[in-house]
Amino acid sequence: MRLRLVAPVLAVLMFSTLVGTAQAESGVTIVAVGDVARSGGAQSKTATLTKNINPKKVLLIGDLAYQKGSDYEFRKYFLPKWKQFLGKTWAVPGNHEYKTENASGYRNVIAKYSMPSTNGDLWWVKRTGYWSVIGLDSEALTGASGTKQLDFLRQALLDNDGRPTIVTWHRPTYSRGYHGNQTDTMQIWNIVSADKDVKLVLWGHDHNYEQVQRTISPGSSNEHKVNTILVGTGGAELRACSTPNIPGELICGKKNNYGVLKLTLKSSSYSWTYRNANGNKFGKILDKGTVTFN
Repeated sequence: MRLRLVAPVLAVLMFSTLVGTAQAESGVTIVAVGDVARSGGAQSKTATLTKNINPKKVLLIGDLAYQKGSDYEFRKYFLPKWKQFLGKTWAVPGNHEYKTENASGYRNVIAKYSMPSTNGDLWWVKRTGYWSVIGLDSEALTGASGTKQLDFLRQALLDNDGRPTIVTWHRPTYSRGYHGNQTDTMQIWNIVSADKDVKLVLWGHDHNYEQVQRTISPGSSNEHKVNTILVGTGGAELRACSTPNIPGELICGKKNNYGVLKLTLKSSSYSWTYRNANGNKFGKILDKGTVTFN
């Protein structure tokens, strides 16, 4: 009887492998956005758009509940519209989460919904399809916690050697938005941008959309490109930028440009679309692109 079972078991294993490979080749879909829920905000619009996209994963890039990330604000503004996605959500904290001591409101949500963390630290590494995703805490950059996080990041990148990787943290190292460059995050950027496996960096914090492909170590043997996308358009009030809008790169201002970023991740490429979440423009693609790599 054991001999009779071998063929069916092998067939099942082969079928499962083929299905998994086919799914990975067709692309893993992620919706990413930050700066989400507030009194009178647009979190209902961006949640509806996310539901329509039906991603495999949702990546939330900090400042999930304004103004202080309290338990009350999470219950009142964030959970009514975004709870439906938390079973497939990965998130990082923003500066507003820390307006409540030790980001306890945020911690209570991730403890309940496993959004996730690492031994109580608000940084983590996950895998989906061919890709790794590393989430970091841009409010924990100094002292012992800062050292611990940077050590974690270096090891995570080492462990992911050869695997295309997304890294995300809330406050952007580079931004032409309202807050501008967050220079204290440069220590993260220097580690991340030096690793050729990192194909994409995602930020929030500024309430606009910005996409820039950056050349790292130009003219050297280590020259390569890293794409950065800032998408702080999940529901908090939109803001103007000091730089005028640039088609295909920068979308600012209070012109109902709330939206989410849709990513499709494949083994040797990824594509993105930034989609509007407002009225008669609902679902309209405002920016798009594809990056391929070896």
